[in-house]
Formats: sequence, structure tokens, C-alpha cells
Amino acid sequence: MEETAGQMQPCSETQMPNSAGGYVWQVTDMNRLRRFLCFGSEGGTYYIEEQKLGFENADALLRLVEDGRGCEVVQEIKMFSQEGRAAKQEPVLFALAICSQCSDAKTKQAAYKAVSEVCRIPTHLFTFIQFKKDLKEGMKCGMWGRALRKAVADWYNGKNEMAIALAVTKYKKRNGWCHKDLLRLSHLKPANEGLAIVLKYVMKGWKEVQEAYKDKKISAESEKLFKYLEAVERVKHTKDELEVIHLIEEHNLVREHLLTCHLKSKEVWKALLQEMPLMAMLRNLGKMTANSVLEPGSPEVAKVCERLRNDKLLKKARIHPFHVLVALETYEEGRGYRGKLHWQPDKDILEALDASFYKTFKTVEPTGKRFLLAVDVSGSMSQKVLGSVLNASTVAAAMCMVVARTEEDSHIVAFSHEMVPCPVTKDMTLPQVLTKMSEIPMGNTDCSLPMLWAQKTGVAVDIFIVFTDNETFAGNIHPATALRQYRERMGIPSKLIVCGMTSNGFSIADPEDRGMLDICGFDTGAPDVIRNFTLDLI
Repeated sequence: MEETAGQMQPCSETQMPNSAGGYVWQVTDMNRLRRFLCFGSEGGTYYIEEQKLGFENADALLRLVEDGRGCEVVQEIKMFSQEGRAAKQEPVLFALAICSQCSDAKTKQAAYKAVSEVCRIPTHLFTFIQFKKDLKEGMKCGMWGRALRKAVADWYNGKNEMAIALAVTKYKKRNGWCHKDLLRLSHLKPANEGLAIVLKYVMKGWKEVQEAYKDKKISAESEKLFKYLEAVERVKHTKDELEVIHLIEEHNLVREHLLTCHLKSKEVWKALLQEMPLMAMLRNLGKMTANSVLEPGSPEVAKVCERLRNDKLLKKARIHPFHVLVALETYEEGRGYRGKLHWQPDKDILEALDASFYKTFKTVEPTGKRFLLAVDVSGSMSQKVLGSVLNASTVAAAMCMVVARTEEDSHIVAFSHEMVPCPVTKDMTLPQVLTKMSEIPMGNTDCSLPMLWAQKTGVAVDIFIVFTDNETFAGNIHPATALRQYRERMGIPSKLIVCGMTSNGFSIADPEDRGMLDICGFDTGAPDVIRNFTLDLI
């Protein structure tokens, strides 16, 4: 009994008694909203598989609006979107859609005003509109009122003509909507000559634009725009490889502008590679090796390797080590995760990806917290992580390395039925870390051990992160109880993150305790969720 008595006393002014009489950090509606914006769920669980969003996911948001805090909600939505805090865009757009059709006039106004800032690309705008349509299903009134028409018109009119020309030609259709629908329904009146040209191009087609402007004198800016649209049209109607390459180089055309037949040409891919964004390049390495664009010793391989090793580029593109690891494992595998594509991995590219993996640790900002990472070493950790080519032990080892290299104060331990310190140092490579972990004896998984061990050894920990393959119940004490005991004994408001990397649903976290989070599965959004949680942003 003595074990749990300490929990009956609060160890922080912000704690509240829970139903069992113990004390927890209260989850306010604003915290619930932040969690929803970050990962689409108000509770303490981040699922990497898509959750269907509905009003029931956003209770806290609706309560905040009812309490007259709607403008604060819109401010949070903008902040999450602009600071890149959201692991997925859909929850942010869904929340904005709810705010835009609530009964509070000020909230509604603020939401419509925020559309241009939150919906950065047409995909976001189309998704926002579709959410509004979904939310309107049960209502009698139409959704295309004056406020929405103005917000959509402002979205188009607020961008310069070249940005809009790229937007309408690159992202033609998403989520059942296209630009033609939006321009027609919003009754857009173009703010300048350039936008008038783009508008006519979308609504009437290129021939009408040529006809309308053949005798008109237009500004130099509009002339440039005209030439760009002409290039977009020309590329659709040519089979001439040299012309396609010339148009890509001259007008910065992107892959989405090209026909499927153009993408069979390796010379066309070489032209696209010149200005290809880093994330797109990582995703297309297999494709470009399979179609012989990246041939051993070629200038293209040299270019790819140089960019992968470029610290400034990696930092600017905000590439997380996990993104590189996924690319590295996929490329090394020699075949796509889905589809029939096969390739022979290039050794120089493999070396550059490996170097890039270690360089990207510098792009992760330290949080300054005290970490204890505990890795499950049971045999089932060899399973593939949901939705990726990586297995659970590789992901866990990589995340341990991220923390060991970026955080000054971190301990790494391995556990199954007992705890074993696992010395992972800053200078170790991933294979070395995996070898270290494989040497540890296996047994049943008990997720409460890390907290019990830290309490027994007196190690000060702000953030416990447990990497396991699935939910486990071995041991005499629930992990949440072990965490509360640790907080009591040490007087530290510690947090616990449990990553069930091959699981698609479990509940170790107490949803009423702000200091606990479950991650079901592991994707490229998970490191952001972990960081936001660590820094108390969700």
C-alpha cells in the first residue's frame, strides 16, 4: 500500500484529483485542441493510420467556441499551421472549417480571414472546402455564402500571378475539387491583369486566352506569365524529347506538368533533377536509378551525392534523420514498398545517404530536457513498422541516436523482463547501436520497468520514451502508475511517451493526464509529435 500512497497528494499546483483519488496533470480544453491540431485526436494517442475526422474528435474546440474563445482557437490553428507543428494537415484544415461555420460571428470572421495563411497550397484549400461540404451535409443551408466566396477570391487575388500560374497548373485537382469549380463558385473578380489571364486560362482554355490577348498590349510581368502558360500548353502537345527538356530548363516546369510518356525518358528526368526539391529527390531515388538516370559514376549521381551531403540544404529543407533513414532503407532494398519497381542501388548514393543520415542530426534542435530512452529488446521488435520498410528495432535505434546526439542529458537503457543499461554514445553508427541492442538477453516486455529503474537509481528524468513493438502487460504495475510514483518520489513533473511501433491501437496513457502520450505505429510525423509533447506545446 505504501507504494501508491504518495499519489494521493498533489505534487504540483496544476494537478487535479482523478477518479481513483490520485493526482494528475489536468488536460484543459486548450491542451485537447492542441493535441487535435497536432495529430487529429484529442486524447493521449497519435495514430499513424488515418482517423476519420468528425465533430466528436473536436469536442474541446466546440466548447472553447461556446465559451467565447473562438478567436483564440483560430489563432492556435494559424500558429500550428505556420510553425509546422502539425504532424498532418487534415486536422488543422478540419478545425478551420468548423470555426468558419460556427454560430459565433467573430470566430467565423477570424476563420475566413485565416484561410489564406493556413491554406498555403491548392491541396489545402480544396481539402478545407471539402471539409466544409462534409460538415454541411446534415444542414439545410448552402455553404457558398458571401464570406466563403470572399475568402476564396482573396486566396487567389492575394498571390502574385506567377505563383497562381504554378498553383493552377501543378495542383489541378484534389479531393474532388478543381480550380474551375472554386473560381466559378466564388465569382472571382481578378485583382490585376496577370490574374485575369490565369482566370481566363482556367475557365476558357488556352485558345481563348490567345484569342483575347493577340492584339492587346500587356505589361512585361504579364508577358512572362503568358510565356509560362504557353510552355505548360506546349509540353502537353509535344512528343519531342529535346523540346520537353528545353521547356523544363527555360520555364522551371515540374513533373506534374509533364505527360506520362515524357517520364519514360531518362533525359527528361535529368532535366527535372536540376531543380528538384530535396524531399522529392529522396522519394524518387529508386525511380531515377531504375530508369538509368542515376548511372554509376555519372554527373547526375555526383549532383545527388553533393546535395545529400550539403548541410545548408538539409537544414533549409528541414530534413529529419527519420526521412533519410526511410529513403536509405528503401533505396538499399532495391525495390519499391508498393508497386513493381526494381533497381540496383548505387554504392555512391548509399554512402551519401548514410552521410546525410548523420548530418541531419544537426538539423534537429535540442530541447534541453533530461531524457531516458528505453528500448524493448524482445524478439518481436524485428517486425516491420506500420506503413514503412523499417523494422521496429531500427526505428528505436535511430531515435535513440537522435536523442544521444542532440540532447546533452540523456540515458539509454534496454529492457524486456529486466533493465540493462545500453551505452549508446554520440559517435556510434546505426549498425553499432543495433549490434549493441542485439547482445541484450530477451524476455517478456514490462513497460513499467524504466520508471521503476529510474526511481530506484535516482536518475532525474523529464521525459521517458519507451519503444516497444506492441502493448504489453507483463509486470506487477501499470506504466502509468509507475510514472506517478516516480513523479511523487522525485518531485519532477515527468512525462511518458510509449511508442507501440507495430501497433494500431492501445491505451497505456491516461487521457486525463497531460504528461502521457501513446504513439501507435511510427511515421515521419511521429518525431514532430514527440518534440511538441516534450516542449509542452501539446
